[in-house]
Amino acid sequence: MNREIIYALLAALSFGVAPIFEKLGLARTDPSIALFLRAAVTTVGISVYLFFLSKEQPIGIPDFRSIVYVLLGGVFGVMMAQYFYFKALQFGDVGRVMPVVGSFPVLAFLLSVVVFGETVTFTKVCGILLVMAGVYLLGD
Repeated sequence: MNREIIYALLAALSFGVAPIFEKLGLARTDPSIALFLRAAVTTVGISVYLFFLSKEQPIGIPDFRSIVYVLLGGVFGVMMAQYFYFKALQFGDVGRVMPVVGSFPVLAFLLSVVVFGETVTFTKVCGILLVMAGVYLLGD
């Protein structure tokens, strides 16, 4: 197995375990506070890694455009997405919420076609239909 598959499986495992803890935590915590706590632990963890443990390459400052794009990704992918995800977990079952949240590759693919001109193939359309069918079947 190559590294990308190993890391992808570790990410899937982490994404699969996280909602269980988050649902337990949201039983007695406001989603805004939960989001703050999650962001804080991420900030501390990555800071320790970057400044004390990372030996791969020296830390450099990215160019302005890269900073803007990454910050916008953080606004949408972390702040807004996580808040709405926490609200959904607060009110719904993990088994219903996660398939809908996990359908984001469909939107990402459609946007990648518009923004980057990525190609639409028969197999990719089949994949989108399968994801949508999975969301429907898991949410039933």
